[in-house]
Formats: sequence, structure tokens, C-alpha cells
Amino acid sequence: MEKVFSGRIWTFGNDIDTDTIIPGKRGTIPTIEEMKKYAFELLKPEFGSTVRPGDILVAGSNFGCGSSREQAATVLSHNGVRCIIAKSFARIFFRNAFNSGIILLTCDGIQDVVKGGDIVTVDLEQHKVSANGKEFPVGAIPQNLFDIVAHGGLIADTKRRLAGGFQPEPHKELDDRERRRKGFTLAEKILRKNAGVEQVKPGDIVISHPDMFMIHDIYTPYLLDTLHQIGAKKIFAPDRVTIVFDHCMPTAVAKNDSAHYDAGLELAKEYGIEKLHIGEGICHSLMHEKKYARPGCVATATDSHTTTYGGAGCFCSGIGTAEMAAALITGELWFKIPEAIKIVLNGHLPKGVLSKDVILKILGDIKADGGQYKSLEFTGPAAHEMSMDARFTVANMALEAGAKCGLFEADQKTADYYGVPLSEIDWVTMDEEAQYEKVLTYDVNELEPQLSCPQGVDNVHPIREVEGTPMDEVYLGSCTNGSIEDLAIAAEILKGKHVPETMRFIVVPATNAVFKEAIRRGYIRTFIEAGAVICHPCCGLCCGMPYGLMYDDERILSTANRNFIGRQGTKKTLSYLCSPAVAAATALTGVVTDPRKL
Repeated sequence: MEKVFSGRIWTFGNDIDTDTIIPGKRGTIPTIEEMKKYAFELLKPEFGSTVRPGDILVAGSNFGCGSSREQAATVLSHNGVRCIIAKSFARIFFRNAFNSGIILLTCDGIQDVVKGGDIVTVDLEQHKVSANGKEFPVGAIPQNLFDIVAHGGLIADTKRRLAGGFQPEPHKELDDRERRRKGFTLAEKILRKNAGVEQVKPGDIVISHPDMFMIHDIYTPYLLDTLHQIGAKKIFAPDRVTIVFDHCMPTAVAKNDSAHYDAGLELAKEYGIEKLHIGEGICHSLMHEKKYARPGCVATATDSHTTTYGGAGCFCSGIGTAEMAAALITGELWFKIPEAIKIVLNGHLPKGVLSKDVILKILGDIKADGGQYKSLEFTGPAAHEMSMDARFTVANMALEAGAKCGLFEADQKTADYYGVPLSEIDWVTMDEEAQYEKVLTYDVNELEPQLSCPQGVDNVHPIREVEGTPMDEVYLGSCTNGSIEDLAIAAEILKGKHVPETMRFIVVPATNAVFKEAIRRGYIRTFIEAGAVICHPCCGLCCGMPYGLMYDDERILSTANRNFIGRQGTKKTLSYLCSPAVAAATALTGVVTDPRKL
């Protein structure tokens, strides 16, 4: 592959998320050749029919943020996009794009001197790009990433490795004495322990051997096809793999049943995967409920909100299907050691203010790219007072700042949740000697409920600035806030009351276990008597699948984790995010309501 090339420019702005690159409703189309026609459908509908091989995208900051769906990269690759130049990239898209054979270059400046249709020349040897008589420096590309692109993407590169007689190397983790050595961030501790490397620093690349892999149903046909393309007859450790049917359960898009359900069954049968969960609930909630993702371990999954398990001190991060296929075959996955931001939560959360308000406040402060490829590490009295469900909520949404992971220290609550002695996991704790990029300190005593407003998770406002805004629908659920604790908070507010006839109120427990416990405690009866629609545990409205999609100019208040344009309805739907307490209070009144006033 040549290192000097030119191409026609398409220009884009900041925070181009993966739902914008390929809308979620198009993400389940069985073939990439058909799917690629809908690239940028909501933003530049002409793109799919007029893009030419060799075209280059020029964008602002945080390109590729949002969902981990690899289709966002593969539709661009299949449309012939050769290179993307942006001020910064979301971490999962960065991996997915290189794995799909697209060169990514970080550059700040060219955006001001080009427009769509101009020609840009890329010089990878001199680390520069030029257009309209101006030159700009770009970051160097590590050789391992250039090799993947040069070989035609990760699929072709893995086939080459297998053809060369690849055999997994023996893997040995650090012993207990070494893993307790001081001076490392939580992310550094867990990765060095897993990789068996005594010394690490930010920017180092280590070869990990994940303890658990998870694939959910949206990606089963693509993963199965990728494994077949590579020619894999077996995978490295089937007992470390689980498949969860949750995004497409029940079917909401044509062909979901045959293309995704059947592919998941075939994937499990062909490769000996016995941990198969069909309609049991949301993948991320099941991963900690079933104790698959454990403190001090490394887990990865084909979904961006894999960061959830960091609430228990598990290093966990999302990857795409091509990389998942390669990792399942080899048992290996490379990670760059992230810089870390320590977040100290002092004080005590007042009644009516929840962990969702904490993470929304942080996201509003540091913005959608403020944690780009960072490890957000939470400590302080308020962090330790949080329940495990509350911690999973915070870690889940660390991703919305672009974080590589969101990690809590392991303490007695963690040990009790997993049924292990604290002495086995107490090394997953903060070191005073650790080097952090910065420290953010919050006093939560005076924190009030927070809302994320249209259209972006980091557009956060205190409830006093949004109070009284009318809502057409309220959604209580998702891997972020569908736990038994979340349902209990809402049920307490709703008990003995009824929502207005004009209010559509939808409740989706996160898992079957949560659903059954909510029935036992009487919460489901409370919701039904309040006028709610109760739906089977699944991802549901959070990812724009079944149950209550919105129309133009309608407003929805949701306990989900994203409010991107078009995610929960049309591109004109107005989506707000909040805590379960705010959701329940608003369902009762029909307008955004502070639960502390009820």
C-alpha cells in the first residue's frame, strides 16, 4: 500500500456519532453491500449514491463517538473511503476503522481551509496532509496498525497469521505479590496483571488475554460470517464466551429473526459456546448478574457500554466484530495503556439525587470527548456509599465521555456481590503513588437532579433549568437504570397514583431476575395500576428497537444512556435523559418534575 495518496474531500463537523454514520434501524440489514447505501442517511442523504472510491473525510473532534457498531466503519470502507482526517476520534471507532482498512489521521487545522469537493494529499512518510496550498502535520501511525490496513483489514491479516501456522503463546499472569505492587492506576493494575507485564505506563501497548468475551444478537450474523471468512474451525476458549439475545428480542426490524436469532444459535453450535442467553435480559446487566465479568479481570464485548462492569473493578471495553473474531481465535487482544483521570466524590447524596445525576453532572462538565481514551477512576466517600447497581450506572455512562473504561475500587460491597473474600480483590484499589492526568473533585452534598437535553449526552442542565418542560413519553429501563434498585425508587414515587391519560409510560426491567423480583415485591403491580406499559426484559427503546418509538417533535424522557439524533425515533424527536426518580415524577405530572418536591 502506498504511503502518499490524494482524494476528494467530504466535510463534517464535531461529534459525528455512529448513529449518524449508519442509523440504528439500518444496522441490522444482513449485508454490508445493502447497508452501505444508507451511510450518513440523516445528515448527507446523497453520500451513499455519490461517494467514490478513494474519497477522504475531513471532520472536527470526536468523530465516531457513540455506539461501538462496527458497521459504522465497514459501510465507509465498503463505500471506498480511504482515509478520515479529524481533530480527534472516538476510541472504539478508531479501532474499528483501522480493522476495516481505513487510515485515520489526527489533524487540527485543515478543517478551516477546505470545503467539500476539494482535493487533499496525504503523506504518511512525512506525517503531513496538504490542501489548497496549506500543509498540516498529522500523527504517526503505529506500524502494527498500518500493517493491518496494508493487508486489507483485520480479517485478511488474521487469515494471513493462521496461514502462517499461528499458535497461541503460553500466558502467565502476575502473581499476587506482584499485582499488589504500588504506584499504578486501576487500569494499569488490571492490565499489567492480565498481560503478565511488571511495568507499564500510558501509551504502552500490551497483549491481554481476556477472561470473558460477550457477543449480543445484533452482531451474531456478522461475527459468524467473519469467522467463516477467516476460515476458523474452532475458537480459543469457548468457555470464556457468552452470547446474549437482547437487542433484537422481540423482533422489531424485518429479518431480525432469521438473520440474527438463527445466526446466534449457529454460532453457539458451531463453536461450542454453551453460555447462551435467549430473552433473559440485557447483555450488560446479565454480565455482572451472572458473574461473568469479575473484579480485577479483563472483559470485552461487541458493544460500547461494556464499560458497565467497571463498577465492580473489571477492566472492560467494547470492540467490533472483526476484532472479536480475531480475539476469539487467538485468545489475544491488544490494548494501549490509557491515561487516567481520578474522580473523587465527597459528601453524601441527598434524597432524590442518584448516581445517574452524578455521572450526568460529570459528563456536562468534561463533555463528550473529555475522557477520550482515558480511564475514569472513581473514589471518595460517596463512591463507596453507592450500591453496586449505582456504580454500574456510573461506569456504564463513562463511555459517553469517550472513556476507555470507568472503574470503581473493589471493596466489601464488591466482595459480597460476587461472593468472594475481600482479600482476593482488595488489590483493586487506588494508590496514592499512582500518576493521574488530573484529579476532579465533587462535593455531592449540594447536587441536584440533572437532565441531559437534546441532542447530545453532554448537554446537561440542572433540573431547575428544565423543570416544567412537557413530555409525551417516559421510559424507565435499560442497562443503565433497569435494576431492581431503580424500579424500587420509581415504584415508591408512583405507589397509589396514576399517570395522566396523555402520558405514555413504558417500564422495561433489565433482566428476568429483576422482573421476577419486581413482581415479588409488588413493584410491577404498582406500575400497572399507575398506568404503565410493562415490557419483556430487553434493550427495547434504548437502542431504538421495540416499544414506543417517537415521532417528529415529540419529547421523551428516558433513563437510558444516549439521546443521539434519531436514536429513539425520527431525527426530529427530542430526547432527554434522567434518573429513575425524575422519570417517575415526570410520568405522574406530564412535565419535567423534581422528585424532591413530591
